[in-house]
Amino acid sequence: MTPKSIRWVARTVVATMIAALIATVTALAPASAESSVGPVFGVQFHGTWGNYTDAERAMVLDTLKANGVETVRIDVSWRMLEPDKSGTFSAWGLAQVDNAIRMAAERGLKPLVTLWMAPKWANGSNDERVPVTSAKGLKGLKSISQRLAARYAGVVDAWEFWNEPNDNNFMRGADPKVYAKMLQYAYAGFKAGHSATPVVFGGPSYVDDVWVGKALAAGARGKYDIMSVHPYMGVFDESPLLPDNGTMWRMNHLPALLAVMSKYGDGGKQIWFTEFGWRVNPTAPDAAPWERGVTQAQQAEYLAQTISLVRSTYPQVTRVYWYGDRVDSTDPANTGWGMVYPDGSVVPALAGLRSVLAG
Repeated sequence: MTPKSIRWVARTVVATMIAALIATVTALAPASAESSVGPVFGVQFHGTWGNYTDAERAMVLDTLKANGVETVRIDVSWRMLEPDKSGTFSAWGLAQVDNAIRMAAERGLKPLVTLWMAPKWANGSNDERVPVTSAKGLKGLKSISQRLAARYAGVVDAWEFWNEPNDNNFMRGADPKVYAKMLQYAYAGFKAGHSATPVVFGGPSYVDDVWVGKALAAGARGKYDIMSVHPYMGVFDESPLLPDNGTMWRMNHLPALLAVMSKYGDGGKQIWFTEFGWRVNPTAPDAAPWERGVTQAQQAEYLAQTISLVRSTYPQVTRVYWYGDRVDSTDPANTGWGMVYPDGSVVPALAGLRSVLAG
């Protein structure tokens, strides 16, 4: 999976009133009513990150919308929202989240919000990627999930809980039993806050059917409305059309995931790719599989191949989210994944998106 450095920079922001947010938002179709043509195309939008200005946020969102993007995935840190105790929002943290969601929604971009990163009072650690296991922490998780779902009812299109919990880099220990327990509390909270908003299983890196199966067996079954995966190719410059080789490293390993879902009674649920993509960068002769890059032409070709593959073979996949939003030379770990340049111009993959979706 792609390394992503989360940098939260506190700054003074006037909190946006939710009433105003709801009044200005364009009416959005619910996630449960996706087009049969599919898939709906989205992009990861790091709108709560401190290295964004409002002008940059607006430019990126306007550019995505103009090029056929219909939804954005916004990552939100629980630690940023409730750093000190349960039930008390940080004013600046809440303003960041309000602002990112409002700016997306008022442009008609459906916000999928990913809640993750636990505060110290909830997980007992200075490391925000340590999961929550204590009664106090789990109670707090249910509480914030409920409050957020109620606050953004009718605005947030879906809630995703955690990011890549099968990867120790994103959830320490990567224990499917621990994730299942947290998901139970998060799901209960989201549904108590607004029962109509779908809850998305936290997308694991790659098509990790084995890990998902363990989570479902441990209690995650029925505690989500939409399954999610991040079907990056294990060798980063390979085409998504390669046949399944029996491992999670291929997009075409999806039938194994569907089989696991069916085993636990969840076979009829939609699947979203809440991340996928290819990084543009030169490939050294001795590059590891995850260090390999593609050309811009290959990136555009592989995006088109993904849409074609989903349409022809995987109708249960109703949304796909490209990682990520900006081509940012100040963030070397992520720059090759982005779609929008600082001047508002776009990479070929985004420039050709409308044509691909219409094909």
